[in-house]
Amino acid sequence: MRGLSFLVDDELYAVDVTLVQMVARMLAITPVPSAPEEIVGIANLKGKVVTVLSLSKLLDTERPNETVLYANTIVFKYGSSLEDQMGLAVERPGNLIEIDIDAIRSPPVSTDTEEGFCISGVIEIDDLFYRILDVESILRKYMPDNENT
Repeated sequence: MRGLSFLVDDELYAVDVTLVQMVARMLAITPVPSAPEEIVGIANLKGKVVTVLSLSKLLDTERPNETVLYANTIVFKYGSSLEDQMGLAVERPGNLIEIDIDAIRSPPVSTDTEEGFCISGVIEIDDLFYRILDVESILRKYMPDNENT
């Protein structure tokens, strides 16, 4: 499987590249009043509204009182409509990596915890550890109209 690596809170993550629609660098984010804290805001991406989530907040690792106005964002398409998009704000998008599915190990934290609900496993590649992101679990929890649930 090919993966896209990225950095969040000085930790390496990876996601199946077939789930990624695009990587938007320094996407302008508009905060949404009264939105759950995991939602950074919304962005206009080629005329479509994208809900942008903070992986740091999802994992409860974000530094307090950070307001995001621009973010490197990995955009995922979901559902049957071309309009349905979700973004994850990341520190830095990385490279394409080869992930041996048989080498993925269970995550070190329980998937029942807030920290672990969206991590499906971990893998070591070239002496670097990557947490494998479970995009479907994020969609189920934060995109209520997601038809893939």
